[in-house]
Amino acid sequence: MSNQMDHAIDFVITWVDGDDPAWQTEKQKYVDQELSKKSDVAGKERYEDNGLLRYWFRGVEQFAPWVRKIFFVTWGHLPSWLNVNNPKLVIVKHQDFLPANYRPTFNSVSLNLNLHRIEGLSERFVYFNDDMYLVSPCAPQLFFKKGLPRDMAVQDVIPATGRTAYWSMVYNDIIMLNNAVSKKSCIKKHLFKWMSLKYGKNLIKNILLSPLALFTGIYETHLPASYLKVSYSKIWKKYETELNEVSTHKVRCHDDISENFIRYVQMAEGNFCPINKLKYGRYCSMKSKKLYQYIVGQKYKYLCINDNGTSEEVAHIKNAFDKILNQPSSFELN
Repeated sequence: MSNQMDHAIDFVITWVDGDDPAWQTEKQKYVDQELSKKSDVAGKERYEDNGLLRYWFRGVEQFAPWVRKIFFVTWGHLPSWLNVNNPKLVIVKHQDFLPANYRPTFNSVSLNLNLHRIEGLSERFVYFNDDMYLVSPCAPQLFFKKGLPRDMAVQDVIPATGRTAYWSMVYNDIIMLNNAVSKKSCIKKHLFKWMSLKYGKNLIKNILLSPLALFTGIYETHLPASYLKVSYSKIWKKYETELNEVSTHKVRCHDDISENFIRYVQMAEGNFCPINKLKYGRYCSMKSKKLYQYIVGQKYKYLCINDNGTSEEVAHIKNAFDKILNQPSSFELN
């Protein structure tokens, strides 16, 4: 069993039903009306379910049947169609892994920073937002190679686009990264991982930005992310005060630090194998005219579909998924 666990890969997905009256009642106790009006903090759109979750499970079953377990993280509510008796499915309520002083939370940051606390989670796991879908066959090597996460260590320049909670969090992640590691030392020590030809034209960014003393940003693909639990544990041990404070935030705020900080350190320390994620996936708006063909054509392995569509656009995307995933999975009730 231990040998199986050493090589196991689990998937983790977080989900919320923003229409659940009980959840709404609890949220109102902790989040005032003004915050609830801010789309970047706690607005209704941050908790909407677009009805595509079935296709996430169908995609996993059809295109990644090798996955050991799926950890479905939820406040407590569940889709009415979900087969909770599926042997690969583990329902994880917030109370099952979040320390009491972090609960209740309506902030995905708090959840994502504490995933390593989930009981039974394997050392190697892939984190999915609920808007990330598998759309063609995926080998385990897409996510892990030689026991290490596959990732894209490409530097970037963070644009000064505004003071939303999201962008503040992105800035904070990079500030924390620069406090945690020496950029020059990390790149020198793991030169061929940072200067990998696998990154294609994006390698130019690393060449141009590497002479700078500090990281100015890490390219964000908005695609499934691979982690080692030991990376979480090391960062928590070193930055417990900061991460503990962030984990108590009920909703997104400008002081947040995301799980990407852990991934950035994971890369900086060389605990990854290079991959060009853009060769295998795309981040798309539901309004994209190319999205339908991306799904039906199965050119990519995975897609992140931004939850910003009208009811007509969502129906159009459902129709596309039905072209490739029209059969119910074993995660759905008959």
